[in-house]
Amino acid sequence: MDEPNLLILAGPPGSGKTTVGRIVASGSAHSACIHSDWFWTSIVSGRVPPWEPSADGQNRVMIRSAVATAARMVDGGYSTVLEGVLGPWHFDIVRSELAAYPVPTNYVVLRPDLRTCLTRAVRRGDEGPEHRDALTEEGPIRHLWGEFADLGPYERNVLDSTSLDPVETADQVRERMSDGSHALLPSPP
Repeated sequence: MDEPNLLILAGPPGSGKTTVGRIVASGSAHSACIHSDWFWTSIVSGRVPPWEPSADGQNRVMIRSAVATAARMVDGGYSTVLEGVLGPWHFDIVRSELAAYPVPTNYVVLRPDLRTCLTRAVRRGDEGPEHRDALTEEGPIRHLWGEFADLGPYERNVLDSTSLDPVETADQVRERMSDGSHALLPSPP
């Protein structure tokens, strides 16, 4: 059995996280792929659009829920991909939730150019159930792309997937995970 690990696959809407996440997860014998968008769609009433400034508290609860779920999947022996709009501004939550589950954790940000993200995001509205309720509005997509435009010390974790297809992108993600260059939390001693 593969040593279970966690990949946080992040990026703006339309960057390919959902498609690439499933491909990466399929490379392990025991794996799971968690779509963090599901946690937002599970809110029945009182949902604030996640890109609105007033949504910060809600967003932190949703990210905490997604990371906690991923941690428990890894603890259960599954190499897990957690994909979503999860930036370094959420790392306090990630570290808190993973404190009891010391597993190798990688962080990769898919960041194709803005035009590519917009084209993919608008198109995906008609794709399968994993894209149900997907964000397809240009204004919020531009805003969220901007949030990932300059990640400071985490620029090393960025993969420009503008000219890559999903399989090529997944191969690049796996390569970066295996060489340790995208480790967010080190392997436990």
